[in-house]
Amino acid sequence: MGWKDDLIATYVAREAVRIGQFKLAGGGTSNLYIDGRRVSTFPKGLRAICDGMIETIRAHDLLPDRCNLVAPVISGIPIVTAISLALDVPFVMDRGKPKQHGLGQRFEGVFGADPRCLIVDDLITVGSTLVQTVEALREMGKEVGHAVVVVDREEGGRDLLKDMGVTLHALLTAGELRAAAGRG
Repeated sequence: MGWKDDLIATYVAREAVRIGQFKLAGGGTSNLYIDGRRVSTFPKGLRAICDGMIETIRAHDLLPDRCNLVAPVISGIPIVTAISLALDVPFVMDRGKPKQHGLGQRFEGVFGADPRCLIVDDLITVGSTLVQTVEALREMGKEVGHAVVVVDREEGGRDLLKDMGVTLHALLTAGELRAAAGRG
């Protein structure tokens, strides 16, 4: 099996995809719940995510030399850490809002001189988290043209990012996970 089959199998085995009625972080409801943390905190799942992300990054040349690798907290952190270790590149974490103590920073880590940034995260629904990260990076003079996520819930996030000039790359779709959960 390749990384994609391993990843789908891990979502099912770890009960990270469920059918029912669920409230989503973005405020809506869905009959499909996807808990990526059950996968990204499990070695086999994180390995498959990392392999898929690296394959996607290399296939589309998404992380040229000195480009900044960025992830929103909390779900993106294990993913960006695995990619960082595998590719030997530093990363920056987006807290979502500035700290209320210390230096009051929103972004943790050190940006390189290159303004280009690649964002990685676990999933996208309507796109609110990634949009906020893109906007904050652009306010700092950074350039964001691509984001890579593990799962696209196919609920408008891709189009919202496209409208901002950001191309979304997803390892899996909600439809693929729904089909796998139905078989499992």
